[in-house]
Amino acid sequence: MEDLRKEFEEFMQERCVTSESLNDEEHYDYPDYVEAINSELMPPSRSGVYISRWDLKMVGDAIDASIAMDARSRMYKMLMRSVHDRETMQRLLGAFASLIDAKIEPYRDMMEAYPSSAPIFQDKIEKAEQVKASFDRVLETYFPEGEE
Repeated sequence: MEDLRKEFEEFMQERCVTSESLNDEEHYDYPDYVEAINSELMPPSRSGVYISRWDLKMVGDAIDASIAMDARSRMYKMLMRSVHDRETMQRLLGAFASLIDAKIEPYRDMMEAYPSSAPIFQDKIEKAEQVKASFDRVLETYFPEGEE
């Protein structure tokens, strides 16, 4: 009986270690561009727009990357794992740029309809445009043309 208990405890320890090793996200070595884009795009205070989980899913669909619904940070990392070359990165950044354009269009409409709100929305639009401009820098820095 004691041997059975010992065997069971060893089995449970092995099983726990194995299940922990399956969740290797925190041990995955992400390229520098993942953090470069994340720091500019994901915080609404930096980008002027909120990127939701559904937005990330739609961006994933645009580059043929199937990602499961999860926390935003995990979804973003799963999405970035699907980028391996310049062409995919261009498609990804293009999808993010289109998403940003769609999200700032209501800001422009509000500025037009309510001119006194222009300073508030103009700030958000400027932040969004800066993020879109940073996409080109990321592409050229981490995926230089001709290095495929």
